[in-house]
Amino acid sequence: MSDQARTNTRPQARRTYPPGYGIVEPVANYRPWDVDDVFQEVYRLVRDATMVDIYRLWTLWFIASQVPAGDVLEVGSWRGGSGVVIARALERPRGGITSAGRETAGRETAGRDVFLADTFAGVVKASTRDTYYKGGEHANTSVELVRGLLERAGVPHVRLLPGVFPDDRGHEIEERSFALCHIDVDVYQSARETFEWVWPRMVSGGVVVFDDFGFYGCEGVTGLIGEIAGRPDGSGGRLTVIPSLSGQAMITHPGY
Repeated sequence: MSDQARTNTRPQARRTYPPGYGIVEPVANYRPWDVDDVFQEVYRLVRDATMVDIYRLWTLWFIASQVPAGDVLEVGSWRGGSGVVIARALERPRGGITSAGRETAGRETAGRDVFLADTFAGVVKASTRDTYYKGGEHANTSVELVRGLLERAGVPHVRLLPGVFPDDRGHEIEERSFALCHIDVDVYQSARETFEWVWPRMVSGGVVVFDDFGFYGCEGVTGLIGEIAGRPDGSGGRLTVIPSLSGQAMITHPGY
């Protein structure tokens, strides 16, 4: 989650960055979100309930439409916008999506649950690894706000987990297997604990998406992903982290 969501690709007057940071303006011109009518419908519904920009939301949408069987976990849901995007994407076909957003196969949603975890009291576990966050930021949300959005979006298979994750609620879903985990917690320690909790529970081909890799102010999460990249994966190989110019970073579970 970044409060730069609406401006992360536009130059900002009177703002300076340290070495390694600056405005990112990719030269690619493929914009699939513009022609995906279903995505646009969902985006209009959630755009005021998320700080995640359209580029990152579409990435989540595209990944969620492909993941294998398994449940889904988002930690750091704020007002629920990105969680709704993921939940609605899971209703899309498993066979593929054309360049115009048209669906090409049947649906596979039976037995899959989506869990949205948030303190609903702001960022927690900020430490000296984090340069911007001190704790308590992004507290302007509530369980009621998210439930209202879920109802409007028509996603009854979504369950909220209020509290610190995994400390308070992890035990409730520790027997689950996950096909997708979206980690959007802004700070090093919370991101680390979430990743270490969920990684052994990811299915083969499951994907972990970090939201905060590429944002000034989230250096703790950027550093964490540097620690994860290339470490042993438990099966004789090493983890491969894929960074995105959208500011996200992704890891696919190889399976054991």
